[in-house]
Amino acid sequence: MKIALSPLEKLRAAGKFLDVTFNKRPLTVSIEVTKRCNARCDFCDYWKISDRDEMTDFTDVVRRFDPLVVVFTGGEPMLRRDLVPLVRQIKELPGFRYITVLTHGGFLTGSKIAELVCAGVNQINISMNYPDARQDRERGIPGLFERLEQTIPKMVAEGYNCFTLASMLMVDNMHDAEPLVRLAHKWGINIAFSGYNDLKNGNQSHMVSKDKMSEFKAVCRRLIELKRELGNVMTSDYFFQTLPEFYEKRRIDGCQAGKIMIHVTPKGMVQPCAELQPVAHYSEFLPGAYAGPNCGACFDACRSEPQAPITLRRLGELAGLL
Repeated sequence: MKIALSPLEKLRAAGKFLDVTFNKRPLTVSIEVTKRCNARCDFCDYWKISDRDEMTDFTDVVRRFDPLVVVFTGGEPMLRRDLVPLVRQIKELPGFRYITVLTHGGFLTGSKIAELVCAGVNQINISMNYPDARQDRERGIPGLFERLEQTIPKMVAEGYNCFTLASMLMVDNMHDAEPLVRLAHKWGINIAFSGYNDLKNGNQSHMVSKDKMSEFKAVCRRLIELKRELGNVMTSDYFFQTLPEFYEKRRIDGCQAGKIMIHVTPKGMVQPCAELQPVAHYSEFLPGAYAGPNCGACFDACRSEPQAPITLRRLGELAGLL
């Protein structure tokens, strides 16, 4: 059974945060265990990649950067048959770290969830942009939503409170944002939002246009209200207040990619983030010496949330998240 972090674990997490910040190490290391994916999203071309040249041990990566958070991502990470051992290798390293898996959820079963949690996963983020069968069509995976609807509430009822919906807020689904929040609440889980960008394959069709901006701003205001009402939206007020500006300008400066977070490819190359080109092998990359990407072309959660002002309210939200 998965339970929340204990008070001692929260204290260790706080200490790790201070240590990482003081020593200028990345707070988050995203480990892309594969580029392969069985989904067919129109905003990503990873599904066209069949390369199986993938590292089988990422412990040296984590030892080198010693982050607070390790994210197993892809591609679709659950295509790696050795994902559970990969997680266990990281969990067994000395020191505290919060381990997350980002997945479309198509391979999640009760037994697989239990295996991942037993191996050391603290959080499972499920990419979901629609609160119904449209999710199947977007991902190109028939029956996906129904399987999640059957699996997640059942596992929550059994005590696995490790799930978060990860949703991109874009023009296509802006009026589905509230239903998504309410669906997550019904399932007994959290939800976090991110912005859309066209960096993976140049698809701009999901960006919010100027003629839709008034509607979009109203949606963002409503999501802030829902945070207060339901308590399961983990996204900062700052994100909702600033995302319309990103869509208007198509740029928000101040990204800390390559400093507070890095992305490691299946072959061990470091990218400042998943959307930028590799800059060095992980064995040669020095986060404290990296000048930064000078990029403002996205407003994903990984770069927007670290920029959110640290208010008393936000501290409380973060404490609740842990």
